Amino acid sequence: IPIVASTGGLVDTVKEGYTGFHMGRFSAECETLDPDDVAATAIAVRRAISAYGTPLLREMILNCMAQDFSWKEPAKKWEELLLSLEVQGSEQGFEGEEPIPLTKDNVATP
Repeated sequence: IPIVASTGGLVDTVKEGYTGFHMGRFSAECETLDPDDVAATAIAVRRAISAYGTPLLREMILNCMAQDFSWKEPAKKWEELLLSLEVQGSEQGFEGEEPIPLTKDNVATP
């Protein structure tokens, strides 16, 4: 189960208490160790440890495995945006195959 800093794409891909745990945003100062960052890390790790061996952990694992990170939906939205520009000669594409459509079938099972 991921334990992540709340930054960038991790905010969207790791859902607090559903697919992992967030530690919050960390200090951007890389030269020194911020005590608040250490405390936030310890709190998140304690929360993850408390979930270990419980039904919540199994549920979170299944939630992680059920996520769809393919480009199919983002590609459709991108195409819709481009088509909304109404550039002459543009037309809607067709339903294509993903390069590796069985990727989700190849993941480990709990």
